[in-house]
Amino acid sequence: MKNTLIPILFLVVLSNGCTRLYKENVEDSMNSVPERLDSLMNEYYERDQFHGGIVVAQNGEPIYERYVGLADRGWGIPIDEKTKFDIASVNKSMIAALVMKAVEDGRLNIEDKLVDLLAGFPYVGNFHEDITLHNMLCHVSGLPDYDNLADELRQYEFRTFKRMRFTNEAYVNFISLLPPVGKPNESFYYSNFAYHLLTIILEETYNEPFACILEEKLTKPLGLTNTMSTDSNEMIVPQLAKAYQFQQESGEWTQNQFIDLSIGRRIFSTASDLNRWAHVMDNPGWLKKESLDLMKRNQLDQIAGNIGYGYGWAVVAGVRSNNLVDLGIDLPYIIHGGSTEGYKSMLINLNNGGYVISFLSNVGALTDEVAMAQEITKILIR
Repeated sequence: MKNTLIPILFLVVLSNGCTRLYKENVEDSMNSVPERLDSLMNEYYERDQFHGGIVVAQNGEPIYERYVGLADRGWGIPIDEKTKFDIASVNKSMIAALVMKAVEDGRLNIEDKLVDLLAGFPYVGNFHEDITLHNMLCHVSGLPDYDNLADELRQYEFRTFKRMRFTNEAYVNFISLLPPVGKPNESFYYSNFAYHLLTIILEETYNEPFACILEEKLTKPLGLTNTMSTDSNEMIVPQLAKAYQFQQESGEWTQNQFIDLSIGRRIFSTASDLNRWAHVMDNPGWLKKESLDLMKRNQLDQIAGNIGYGYGWAVVAGVRSNNLVDLGIDLPYIIHGGSTEGYKSMLINLNNGGYVISFLSNVGALTDEVAMAQEITKILIR
């Protein structure tokens, strides 16, 4: 699949208030796959374990697409193909790609030092002088994560922290004061803060807000018309699914009311746009092959033998030895999931684009994104 996105023809079938879209003229060998996927999604939906959108593609062509559940429970608004979700940590694949785009533009180098890139920020803490962009991209920087916050900021799923409003300067200073978990290249330690700093570095590099960088450098060139970002809580994201958690004690759904969008530069997208995005990883053009190879290559061979991570993607080389995720197959794939404030996300590029699976949900902890990905993969890889 090239950078110009291939038009897709679907047959739309309405049943039980849910939209089901099937690719016409599916080969006979694939006839049972949509049916089996539909049966699986029915089970998840009927148990309230999935409300959202899912797209499965084979060799660049969608073979299954479905949207179920409610985007807004108060108004009874259903989820459809244009409903956006917070993609949570799946945004790391896009952030990493934008860093590589800046490298190709000659604006950054993956060996650039963090302290040099933040030289214009008046922080009072410190960062290890040897941390590079490479270290941050593959989580070997020694920078901390949410679990390293002070106790008062960790309560109620980090609610206090996630409702703080930061300027770039204040956020750099805040992270500089957190104790590191190790030295660069010492061990793998997944750090959201490393990627939050990468978005700030991108803004400094291009002298533009992250939302504009994302649009100008990624979504517009690739035709991802339903993908966007904002760092302003005052801006209304069009057709955004509200995020919910189910309270077992009361038997009621509660909606997430606020999260500071300046933290990490949230990205909102659809299952269809995410599916197209994953195909970019196998089609040089928007990024050069060398950049894509770096993103998809396990950068941890000499550091963490039982973990594979590239730039913005967990990497499984075809041997079931990755402690980050195991889909139960002996084929190579890159994968990333996400979870935040009631949203769940998953994006998988299996066997170099042989299959791509993308799904987004808004029912919080009721969706087990890894288990769901494993069951979908079992149907595809028979």
